[in-house]
Amino acid sequence: MRRGLAGLAAVAAVVGFAAVASGASRQASGLYDARYCEIIELRGTPPTATATVWNTIGLNQCPAAQWEAFDAAALARELGATFVILNGPRHFLMDSATATTGGVRAFHGMRMRKVATIPIRSAADLAQTPYTDRTIGRTNTWVWRKGRTVFELVAPGGDTYVMQSYSQKADPALSLGKLGSLGRRLHLPLGWRYRTRKLSQELVLTAKGRATILQDELQNTYQLATQARRGRRTRHAVSMKGRTRTVPATTPGTIEDHGTVSGTPFGNGSIVLVGKLENGRFDGTFRLTFPRGSIIGTASLPYTVSGNEIDFRGTSRFTGGTGAYRGITSGALATRDHNTLDGQSGVLSVAGSAVY
Repeated sequence: MRRGLAGLAAVAAVVGFAAVASGASRQASGLYDARYCEIIELRGTPPTATATVWNTIGLNQCPAAQWEAFDAAALARELGATFVILNGPRHFLMDSATATTGGVRAFHGMRMRKVATIPIRSAADLAQTPYTDRTIGRTNTWVWRKGRTVFELVAPGGDTYVMQSYSQKADPALSLGKLGSLGRRLHLPLGWRYRTRKLSQELVLTAKGRATILQDELQNTYQLATQARRGRRTRHAVSMKGRTRTVPATTPGTIEDHGTVSGTPFGNGSIVLVGKLENGRFDGTFRLTFPRGSIIGTASLPYTVSGNEIDFRGTSRFTGGTGAYRGITSGALATRDHNTLDGQSGVLSVAGSAVY
């Protein structure tokens, strides 16, 4: 349940001002470094659960004494909700925003406006994976004025994401003044960069029904601003070989392999594979990095052990990417990883096809 709660907070945090089923279009200004908080109430259970997000922006600055007095469990009982998340405080970074929002209500005297209703159809909707795209329903316009400093992530292949808000939930001491050096703290995937940039002209980001966003490990939220991929999508044969070895895991309770890959159609690159061994199967995620972009995906590999060797045979799938591989998809890719029990001599093969 704790993992689900964290995931729901992540889902809500990326929404900001979002489209609701009905409401009025509103414009808010003076948002730069504006403090806000959210209450998220989940009703029901997947696949028919719904999360409603209430936000203080434009109504108050989420006074600390009031916010710290909230008890999530007690509030859930009071509202008749499955559970409640107290998400905040957070700070917006754009100067103004226009979006469709809903009505206003008070929670123990703190006024909040409905900004989103999010369907929760599966456990995957509650997943919280840093540096992984999430596409959400949202109609909004963010505006940063000329001369403003923006904080960006640059993905392999050149895609850029602009930070829309920073969070003080994971790190209460994080402040606007510390964002310039944030890149030294972040555990960025291979090939990713964090940068600051002073705007030579006004920056306007729009979302017309859909927005692509991601978060870093501190729950700071970024929206996709530019993408490098152009042209028509086509089908490509995939035939890759690789070498892997087990390294100390960055996530407790998981196995983590690093290595190199090469082959058709991507060329030479690297792989990071993270997952768990349970019930005779490895289930996990991977990230491939190449000069023209990166690819993420999932793997499900039953295994057998013979002597000092372990053999994984199953399937993997591409689920997304950056740069030239943005929007990549695949069917089941035949995947094998033959290794020694110490994990230091993995021989990997992947075959199938992908569209990008």
